[in-house]
Amino acid sequence: MSGSTSNSNIIGSGSDSITLNVAEDQAQGVDAQFTVNVDGQQVGGVEVATASQSSGQTNTFTFNGDWGPGPHNVTVTFANNFLYPGSSGDRNLYVDGVTYDGQTVSNTTTGIYQSPLFPPNSTEGNIYGNATFAVNDTTALPAGFSGNPTTTPAPVTVGSGADTLVLNMAEDPYQGDAQFTVSVDGQQIGGVQTTTAVVGEGQSQEFDVKGNFGSGTHNVAVTFLNDKVGGYYPAGTPGLPATGQWALDTADRNLYVMGMSLDGGAPAGGAPWELSSNGTETFSVTAGNNPSATGAGSGLFASNGAAATADNVAITSASLTAGTPSSGTGASSGTSTGGSGGTSTGSSSGTSGGTSTVTSGGTSGGTSTGTSGDTSSGTSSATSSGTAPSTQDFSVPTPATNSGTTSGTSTGNSAALWTSQQPAYVGGTTHHHHHG
Repeated sequence: MSGSTSNSNIIGSGSDSITLNVAEDQAQGVDAQFTVNVDGQQVGGVEVATASQSSGQTNTFTFNGDWGPGPHNVTVTFANNFLYPGSSGDRNLYVDGVTYDGQTVSNTTTGIYQSPLFPPNSTEGNIYGNATFAVNDTTALPAGFSGNPTTTPAPVTVGSGADTLVLNMAEDPYQGDAQFTVSVDGQQIGGVQTTTAVVGEGQSQEFDVKGNFGSGTHNVAVTFLNDKVGGYYPAGTPGLPATGQWALDTADRNLYVMGMSLDGGAPAGGAPWELSSNGTETFSVTAGNNPSATGAGSGLFASNGAAATADNVAITSASLTAGTPSSGTGASSGTSTGGSGGTSTGSSSGTSGGTSTVTSGGTSGGTSTGTSGDTSSGTSSATSSGTAPSTQDFSVPTPATNSGTTSGTSTGNSAALWTSQQPAYVGGTTHHHHHG
């Protein structure tokens, strides 16, 4: 990319280095924020891009560590998307170049236009809000290597027994962290659990739930215990549905079930899934043949230890009210379902610059289905990329319907609106959570 380098930032230490050139579209006086994960483990904290993409500027960030020989996934997550009807500004993040140990991984622009958002508040399926770059390390780990420091929360072991239910959890924190319980086939395992993984930072926290569950298919119930909302958008806010209460994203604690598997079996359908109110969500999971299997290294939105990839940066022509839509050959389509008390499944997949597939589904008292589709253009080795959006890349989708019931006070009707963003880092409106 042409233009000046406005500053350089060095994070961490080690023999390997990841260098990112990033830029932004600022909105409402707040700069774009992002995190970097390597194989699901966050490096450093929340970083801030201040270079203007439209002015041809770029910020250089270098992330150091010791990642060892072989392939690795470097994931950049956009933490604070902003776009609000009736106000100026569309905050976006751009990765203009990536190198690993001095070797070029990408020299084209990868735009990231959304932040993490998941069903049922997303009606477009799973939006991971990231771009993932595949790199290859050819250097040996240094003598005495004991691991890289990370801000991704450490795994937690719950209960005891021969079988292992790997549960990946995350939260939107607000005046405290999200708490929950886990039950398998109606029996609670352990006590109250707390996750500190921040969904907007691209994190999830592994809980290894132990027990003697046996083979076959089991029902796993996750109950959100301590929802907290500090305020709501005023009635009549542009773009919001006329009925119901919509929580302020800067003041709303939420819980996310990012994925689960049992004894190394297939990931459960229905995850990721957001619980935006107190209540229970039930998932069906089938045991595999490896009772000792855990999801080590699965801190990045994954249910099976693999780094998550998704077509997250595209916008659809249907979602544009002004300007020119994104173009490209990638596509993402499928269904996402959810609720509590029965079982339904679906999937969403897309390709962009590489290949990415996301699976979503759920368990519901009846059947709850939403369809998603988006297009993008992609380049180089990024599994998430796209062309520049217009200045108004939003629409107000129809809320997802859920014909089943969710136990507790959790609501099943929600909608994803034009934005999504981690509440802890916002300067404006983000994804909206329906309450009541």
